Amino acid sequence: MKLEMGTKEEEIGVKLKVKKSPISGSGIARVHSSVLKKGDFIEGKPHFVQMEGRKRIMRLVADEIMDKGKISLRQKDMNKLKVKEGDEVILLPSVNMGERLIKGFGLFKRKEE
Repeated sequence: MKLEMGTKEEEIGVKLKVKKSPISGSGIARVHSSVLKKGDFIEGKPHFVQMEGRKRIMRLVADEIMDKGKISLRQKDMNKLKVKEGDEVILLPSVNMGERLIKGFGLFKRKEE
């Protein structure tokens, strides 16, 4: 599924509704196993979770018990993304994450020779 992200480039992502995780901590997002088939998502690898320009890098965990169309986020991550249960976020794959980080942080830009 291609989504317009408010930039010149289109990125591949999946919209999911937030479900609050009962587990404390941060950095892990849980989704239904079917999400892995919708894009370049790899279980156990870092992926972006985005809400209105705010992004978090989170490790993805998939299982069959999780509700389809939802993503389970821990409270600390929900606070950082400024989301509440029922809000929609976009899960972006980690493909070319190094390049995405370089584009996002100007200090890593290479000087042309």
